[in-house]
Amino acid sequence: MASVLDFVDWDLLTFSSGQDAIQVITREKPDLVLMDVLLDGYDGREICRTIKEDISTQHIPVILISGLQGTAITNQDYGPDDFLSKPFNVGDLIDKVYFQLAAS
Repeated sequence: MASVLDFVDWDLLTFSSGQDAIQVITREKPDLVLMDVLLDGYDGREICRTIKEDISTQHIPVILISGLQGTAITNQDYGPDDFLSKPFNVGDLIDKVYFQLAAS
């Protein structure tokens, strides 16, 4: 995913674990968060909830990605701004990112 988004010439911050995600997002305040529901030892929905409950990060759009059945149905419980089911078309990913960046 990073290579696709880097191709579009966006600056990217990547993380390898859920704990890293929370630290990086809190410190860097990115324009958008794009993450999988399943992260190493963490649930992306809970990270999303943490982002949306924190006054300093709640304005950041979050797009969750998952291949798990039923995840899209419950994603609104965690406050993501959008959701993308795997497998997905790269064009759909880029469209969603552009839409969220334009809306924020």
